[in-house]
Amino acid sequence: MQSSSSKIISTAQALAVTFSGMRELGIMDRALYGSILQRILEQHPEYLGVWTVWEPNALDGRDHEFAHAPGHDGTGRFVPLWNRAGGVVHLEPNVNYDVPGQGDWYLVPTRCGRETVMDPYQFPVSGRKEFITSQVAPIFHQGRCVGAAGIDIEVDRLLQPEAEELEESLHRGFVRLDARGRIDHLSARTRQLLSSFVGRRLVQEIPAGILRQIARVRGLPGTAELAPLRRGSEALRLKHAPHPESGLSLLIVEEDLDGSLQTQGDTLTAREQEVLEWMQEGKSNPEIGVILGISTHTVKRHVERVLAKLGVENRVAAALHSQSQPKKRAA
Repeated sequence: MQSSSSKIISTAQALAVTFSGMRELGIMDRALYGSILQRILEQHPEYLGVWTVWEPNALDGRDHEFAHAPGHDGTGRFVPLWNRAGGVVHLEPNVNYDVPGQGDWYLVPTRCGRETVMDPYQFPVSGRKEFITSQVAPIFHQGRCVGAAGIDIEVDRLLQPEAEELEESLHRGFVRLDARGRIDHLSARTRQLLSSFVGRRLVQEIPAGILRQIARVRGLPGTAELAPLRRGSEALRLKHAPHPESGLSLLIVEEDLDGSLQTQGDTLTAREQEVLEWMQEGKSNPEIGVILGISTHTVKRHVERVLAKLGVENRVAAALHSQSQPKKRAA
């Protein structure tokens, strides 16, 4: 997941600002909110869905009156999802929005309080599991996050020649790889972005160092973060996401717009470097503790600092870091 700080206002952000303004003005007609979502979807054929989810009774305090109404579930919460699954624009309620993991597309943006682009995930739409990405923006009322608005885009649509504007709006590029890891699709925009960071013009290839990292995480379920590419103070976040059904996979190239990677200091202490080296050997925290003669809790703290300094989200990305970045140590 990557928060966006672009000056360009996305559809998700525009919806969130609109709904926040309507709520501040005391406009609480659920049908009006829903009609705005429907119109946005009709105007944007590149979107699979446009939606909003509100916290319990956060819109009008009348959730109990709307249980199982169109665009609502049994709780009566306002959770409409307008989508075009099956080729027809229609309304259904969002599901799993309150389930950690399954509902991270809602829980993460509302918890962090800023616009977020979700890594590709499967979501049930009209009885089918669609492989999508979402751009989500939180809705605020009187300084409190009361819900979120978002757009859903099918991953396959991002891999079409005319999708570069979508890549631009998501601040991401998508490289499709076949079952053997060879490039199946690489847009001109993504190629230019990668080229600017690797220091040479790419035609229809990915640098060998990135391919080696992909080979190491190919068998892992879900999205795996790779070591970022750096150019001075700028950075690109790289992620590998397997398609859950086709055998294909994606290399996600993500611009570091909020500076979360740029501001990380990658100078490790001698002890942190030791911990990183054992992480690269696949050792667990308890195993590293035994090897170094320190407690598991202390190892955990070192691991957290290593991840922060390297600007990565998980142990896999930290272990891959040495393949693309020179190690730095401090006494």
